[in-house]
Amino acid sequence: MIICASRRTDIPAFHSEWLMNRIREGYALVRNPVAKNVIHTVDLSPKNVDLLLLMTKDPRPMIPFIDELKEMGVSIGFQVTVTPYGRDIEPGVPDKADITEAFRTISGMIGKDRMVWRYDPVILNGKFDVRYHQRKFSTLCGELAGYTDRCIFSFVEAHDKLKRLYDAGILRNISKEESKDVGRALSDIATEHGIELSLCCSEHDLSEYGIQKRGCVGREQMISLGIPFEEPQAPLRERCLCVRNVDIGEYDTCGHDCIYCYANRSTDSARKHKIYDPDSRILFGEVRASDVIVDPAPRKNSKITDF
Repeated sequence: MIICASRRTDIPAFHSEWLMNRIREGYALVRNPVAKNVIHTVDLSPKNVDLLLLMTKDPRPMIPFIDELKEMGVSIGFQVTVTPYGRDIEPGVPDKADITEAFRTISGMIGKDRMVWRYDPVILNGKFDVRYHQRKFSTLCGELAGYTDRCIFSFVEAHDKLKRLYDAGILRNISKEESKDVGRALSDIATEHGIELSLCCSEHDLSEYGIQKRGCVGREQMISLGIPFEEPQAPLRERCLCVRNVDIGEYDTCGHDCIYCYANRSTDSARKHKIYDPDSRILFGEVRASDVIVDPAPRKNSKITDF
């Protein structure tokens, strides 16, 4: 079983103590993001977790726990998002120099083959043009070369939450020609630094620049690491190429406040008043009398639907 922590929130940055307590106890309760009265019991015992994939914009809080995870026999990997934007786009994200330093530290602890860099999403507007990305991407490649073999990127895409930003011209969709300009620029830089560039969940085809479409939880990486995996019964989203994995996060629990994020749906003030208990079985809130607790933890050769 591959555990994703998480696409729905930044568990390493904001909920690392909760995660460690859950791993020590061997399970977590995860509220279904669609059927809100259903809570899943997810097995987190090392013998049943083939990979704990930590997806984050700030991996620093996890560094003190890496040796403990290794001693427990937990197989871990990181996907660290490092983008070229400032506080106007990512208000709560720490200084990027601190993040790249942490990236290098963790790579030295677990190996660069378990470190994936996300340059995601690529935004184009009057401030961020192709030359801007070319310059910033080159700088970041220089800081991360030798500490990872792979970079994933994607282009910003419209969703309901972003309508105001699209109407204001702060965000916009990327044309086919623009995607090729970006792909051409970034692929040359990545190649120079020995980093494989891949495209995630995109309608654009950049294969002419050696950029292949791969899942962020991709079968290629699982094969190279010798991690067992299963194909999903259905993609997690349109054009998704990820192998089957179980996400233990919860929406509306991230403090980075990135303007392009789909995972925070409530207002900033509503989220900031939430209280978290690192000793709780569930990331946020409590188990109600009306909740139904089920056990969908995937077993080998199981046919249980992902959630």
